[in-house]
Amino acid sequence: MPRKINSELLKTDRRIISRKVLIGELSEKDLSTLLKKLPDMADNAEEIPFQANEK
Repeated sequence: MPRKINSELLKTDRRIISRKVLIGELSEKDLSTLLKKLPDMADNAEEIPFQANEK
């Protein structure tokens, strides 16, 4: 019987997600499936200029 995977998990810190994969609460396959369902938000990105050594 497949486990129900909570999509809210992806809003969690990635260290917690990694821990859940390590202890077997979440499989790599389930995580991959959830990540593929995320929408592409690239159009909402904003470029922020950065200049090092600015004094």
